[in-house]
Amino acid sequence: MEFMKKLLPLISLLLVTSAWAEDINTAQDLNLEGKWIATYVPISYEEIVDISKQGNEYIVTKVRGDQYVPSGEISMKADLNFQNCKGQGASKGFKNPYWIDCRLEVVSEDLIAGFGDGLYVVAYRDLPEATHSFCVTDWKEKLPENGLETILNMRPKAFKHCLACEGTSCKMKNWPEGREAESLICKKLFCKPTRAIGKAINSEDVLNVGSGASEVHFTYRISKKGTAENLVLTSFSGAMNKKQARTFSRNILASFQYEPIEMDGEIYEVNNLRGWLYWNIYDM
Repeated sequence: MEFMKKLLPLISLLLVTSAWAEDINTAQDLNLEGKWIATYVPISYEEIVDISKQGNEYIVTKVRGDQYVPSGEISMKADLNFQNCKGQGASKGFKNPYWIDCRLEVVSEDLIAGFGDGLYVVAYRDLPEATHSFCVTDWKEKLPENGLETILNMRPKAFKHCLACEGTSCKMKNWPEGREAESLICKKLFCKPTRAIGKAINSEDVLNVGSGASEVHFTYRISKKGTAENLVLTSFSGAMNKKQARTFSRNILASFQYEPIEMDGEIYEVNNLRGWLYWNIYDM
């Protein structure tokens, strides 16, 4: 609990390095202001944050607070070069707030990724021009068993609200800024797995890939059978080469199982999904 107390207020920190990142001058030209969905790994927690440029700083503000840092308070700040990063933490009830050094780097205009203190953070947004919707940022994330029945009961009411379908082929709708809460609900209802990997991975678990960190950005679809298929790597970096990264990513997605989307006797697929995954394989 003490570990979580220290980490939860800081999880919006949007930290470290990605080999896909633009250089500082290019990243400064990106428009990062607006609402983002921050995903915290390995606790599989998501929340909406607002990034704004104020003077010579980027400010990350909590849209919905938690028991440590409330709504409207600064979660993180950094200069326009993404240096001199500070994250705000506090004891429960926003008592004794404090600032901690952090690091952040931008992967792209719609993805910020970072790592620190045993967890990593992915902040994403589905831009208006996006053709695919983010739905995988954590290979361990899955729907809670005790909430699955409630989710399935909500699907019929949300089906047309969340999905645009032609026949039995569907796309996740792309929600405009200001409707991130609806986007989160739709993703939970229609593109989160019921089964995922439940353990850490070390070099004894995988052959011919060695150890070290890698990250991949990819597209995929959820089939009528409730499996993740049609993996296409759009970018990758790290210890693995492209073939290894594709094989390892495919194995991760193969571990996912989804509840098939069935409405009025028809079974549907969702074919416009994308994800970003990071792993660090340790020698044992």
